[in-house]
Amino acid sequence: MGCGMAVDANRVIAGGVLVFVEPEVFKAFLELKERPLVIVGETGGFKKVKLTITTYDGVVIVTRGEVELPETAIVVRAKELSLGK
Repeated sequence: MGCGMAVDANRVIAGGVLVFVEPEVFKAFLELKERPLVIVGETGGFKKVKLTITTYDGVVIVTRGEVELPETAIVVRAKELSLGK
């Protein structure tokens, strides 16, 4: 059975709700939408981690670090960012 796009995820949490991918894979997800919604921010305690987040068909796609975003992206810059609890 074929599909439009197949990627390997670094980690899948909560049965596929959060999918962590490498930055180049994240860019491929951004290209699938005309006006992607992207959230950028930092999470963590002593060691802050920069994250870039988008959605695709109800799944939250996450990558570490900053990614070059398309000009058409709608960007939300989060002052505080938490992926759980």
